[in-house]
Amino acid sequence: MKDDKIDIIAFQELNVHRNNLSVLESHKQTAIALGYKLFIAPTAEVSQIGGTAILVSLRMISEGSVATFLHSHPQGNYVRIKLTNPIFGTLYVWSIYAPADGTQRRNLFLKMAAHVNPETLLMGDFNCVEDVALDTRRSANSPYENTGADVLTFIKVYNKLEDQMRCQLGYHFNFTRSESDDTGRYCSTRIDRH
Repeated sequence: MKDDKIDIIAFQELNVHRNNLSVLESHKQTAIALGYKLFIAPTAEVSQIGGTAILVSLRMISEGSVATFLHSHPQGNYVRIKLTNPIFGTLYVWSIYAPADGTQRRNLFLKMAAHVNPETLLMGDFNCVEDVALDTRRSANSPYENTGADVLTFIKVYNKLEDQMRCQLGYHFNFTRSESDDTGRYCSTRIDRH
């Protein structure tokens, strides 16, 4: 990662509990060794899947950027930071792991909406897709469970945010998650966006 000169990295599903201080400290030290400052939102329960993090390169910080922790979700569903850079100004950076449960996911997006503005970078596993026809390929005929996608799309449109992966790759199918079983059932989706 150091050699690639990546300035901002978002992680989801870290599965680190907030009371596991030795693991949290280990992650912090590993980030420093790799040349990054770590911002983390651990899970609230030991058995909970989730947790998010953002890494900001120490090189970027040494060149005048200031990275400030703003907020982390109590269940670890997101971490949000403020990144101030002398060239591009202020950017609000999020790493998001949306709940698999549709109602919880929609509620998370509704609460997030008040804190997103046009200077926001949303990165994460949203557990829903913007366009079911474009972003899913699957064997099932039942409706795709996509609760919350309308709120996420509203946030994007209202704040004039762009899906950079879609901008770069165009409107052909591309998936970030795929699963299948021995019976031939499959589902490929693009639930991770930035």
